Amino acid sequence: MLFFKNKKILYSKVLSDWLLIKKDKIKEQSYIKYKNLIEINIVKSLGQVEFKCLNESKINNFFNSDTISKLSLSTQRTLIYIIKSSIQYGVLTGLRNPSNNIDIKIKKPKAKITYLTQKEQTILESYLRNQEDIRDLGILICLYTGIRLGEICGLKWQDIDFVNQSISINRTVQRIKNSDVNATSKTKKIISSPKSDSSKRTIPIPKFLLDLIYKFKSSDENYILTNSSSFKDTRVYEKYLENVLKRCGIRNLNFHTLRHTFATRSIESGMDIKTLSEILGHSSYHITLDVYVHSTIEQKRSCIDNLVNYISSVVEY
Repeated sequence: MLFFKNKKILYSKVLSDWLLIKKDKIKEQSYIKYKNLIEINIVKSLGQVEFKCLNESKINNFFNSDTISKLSLSTQRTLIYIIKSSIQYGVLTGLRNPSNNIDIKIKKPKAKITYLTQKEQTILESYLRNQEDIRDLGILICLYTGIRLGEICGLKWQDIDFVNQSISINRTVQRIKNSDVNATSKTKKIISSPKSDSSKRTIPIPKFLLDLIYKFKSSDENYILTNSSSFKDTRVYEKYLENVLKRCGIRNLNFHTLRHTFATRSIESGMDIKTLSEILGHSSYHITLDVYVHSTIEQKRSCIDNLVNYISSVVEY
């Protein structure tokens, strides 16, 4: 096999060949994401390493470097997938001895999330429920379902079952890097199926919310946020939320905060992790545990109050 020959093949070459093979098997947005991570992160640090000399030490040093360890947990997971899959490709094509396994070890960063406080959510909901704009109710939908920005922008009226009180997630809107070098814009917006099978899901929706949005209902094929055949740009809707928060006197937060808020309130209310994981569309409940199982100050205060009440009932002063 090829790995017995004294041929110097750099890891950058293996990555390039692997990406070329993957191109026709994955979505355009995934291809662009992999390509950017390879060019910006992996090749810069590991590209000039001879493939057969790539070892655990070099890879683990890469993941534990300041640059990579500061990336989001999701991005680090994608980098792990790219490296493992490309090494496997190299082994299968005879560029590396199959017995030379590599174990990737990284320190998983503790996910830092931002969510609305209970007071902020009360203020925001009070504002949203009294507006006559479907865009405001779209924000409210996100607060009570945890769906992503791209998912609410891709939501059509046909995805809402008013009888069974549920929403089906069937598509998502994304803005990705434009691979056309002659294009006037660096990015372009696309609509596609959700990023994974677990992201395709049906979520119960509260009746009060269905009653609020029903009066806006139009053709099944229309997108909810625009009530037309064209979908809302994610950047435009993110900016809309920014303006809403400003009008409510709430600190500037990104759209994903709504998803974090839904998850946090769900845990506070006692929802089990498996149910929450399926509603959020996570591929594994372990992801939900890593990101959302934490104690808010309200939960801590409640626990302390319960402790005081308990001690008062059993201790004589």
